[in-house]
Amino acid sequence: MRTSIIASTAVLSMLFAAPASAEDTIAPSPSPTPTAAAGVEIPDFATKSWVVADATSGEILAGQEYDVQRPMASTLKTLTALTLLPRLQWDSTYEADARETLTEGMHVGVLAGQKYTVSQLFHGMMMRSGNDAAVALADAYGYQRTIDAMNAEAQRVGATQTVAMSPNGLDWPGQVTTAADLAQIYRVAIQDPRLQEIMTAREAEFPAQLPKDPKVPATTFTIYNHDTLLNTDYPGFKGAKSGFTSQAGRTYVVGAEQNGRTLVIALLGIGGGTTQTARQVLDWAFANVDGLSAIGELPEPQATTEIAAEPANSGGEDLAPEPLDEQTLAGVEATAAMAQEVTAQAVQATPPSMDVPLAASTSASSIGSQSMALTTSGTGAMVALSGLQAPPFAGPAEPPAAEPAQRGFFTTLLIGMFKALLWILLFLGIAVVLLRIRAVRRRNRRRAHYERVMRERAAQSPAEAPTLHRSPSRTG
Repeated sequence: MRTSIIASTAVLSMLFAAPASAEDTIAPSPSPTPTAAAGVEIPDFATKSWVVADATSGEILAGQEYDVQRPMASTLKTLTALTLLPRLQWDSTYEADARETLTEGMHVGVLAGQKYTVSQLFHGMMMRSGNDAAVALADAYGYQRTIDAMNAEAQRVGATQTVAMSPNGLDWPGQVTTAADLAQIYRVAIQDPRLQEIMTAREAEFPAQLPKDPKVPATTFTIYNHDTLLNTDYPGFKGAKSGFTSQAGRTYVVGAEQNGRTLVIALLGIGGGTTQTARQVLDWAFANVDGLSAIGELPEPQATTEIAAEPANSGGEDLAPEPLDEQTLAGVEATAAMAQEVTAQAVQATPPSMDVPLAASTSASSIGSQSMALTTSGTGAMVALSGLQAPPFAGPAEPPAAEPAQRGFFTTLLIGMFKALLWILLFLGIAVVLLRIRAVRRRNRRRAHYERVMRERAAQSPAEAPTLHRSPSRTG
């Protein structure tokens, strides 16, 4: 039921929202003039937003649109680590919940009902970019509590243009950062020696599926760090985090130390290969670092009170919402895009006498509550989940100075037919999304029924009961 509410909320919010203003849109292409010290030539890194900064002083040495907000994909996990490392006891254990195993994208192999130490979950999240491990860590502290703490931590360290809506970086409306913010978050997070140990580890042991026979000891399997700069022994490598989603594209943040200088680079919207581009930027930066002067400065983090680490909380009520699958999310996004196109075409087809200024604002509460409301001003219309209200249309503030020219019969007929066709297409899109949501709900009910039957069989004959196994996904 919750899945249906979340999807319906997203559909309603995006359908009735007006197109974003220029200040709210993400720059679609790189700036033609990257910024660095005078006289230093910058190659074309084919990256929409990037920055090179000195990790020690915080000086920004070069960059391109590094203050433009963009989605960040799994590089957000550096903020998750920065937030939860001091808040969760390293050796405490957490029993995974089923919804964490259903998280979309890259998995490390978290299994429902199995216990993991906080240390193991951090290794799975950072080394293998496990979205399931990221959600498990958030649930261990309290999911919505984690999101709130992440946003507060971003503000504390000076990453004021960063908004976190999830612990793993999967695409969510409004979840953005900047290259400068990402470099700042990494610069502060890497000061924790535990995080640097994880990000520079080539392999680690992760709990395997529990054996059916309780007398047989539990086993582990080896997880490997998939960072290519680490595995090719890049000089002075201090740790990195990559990411990829359909909205963010390829993203990357990394630090390296050479000749006594530690540099951090953050890349958003990489146009080429992630590793190749990162190596190119790092090589260029270290080769020209003596000729680069500061063009900006990363902020100094605010002081914070001492945080008492808590044990992981298994079985708590503050858990992640049930995830939507990728096809449903794609359907919602497609419907939103179609709604914006319909709105634009309808405005163009509207005669001058009916033009009314529109301004829309969408407010979304936290993911935990999953409630959205949208207010459209100008026309006086308001859409909310609690109901639909439409105050009388007030019309323009002042009457038009002259009567508009009358339209002919055939012009009016064509415009009416065109509008009717657009509305039909819009409702068809909504129907497709709702049918998809219904199919997902049926699948979830079948899955829940199957798991309940398996648990009942396991309780009756543990030795013969089949074991549910979920293979880690290799996408994300």
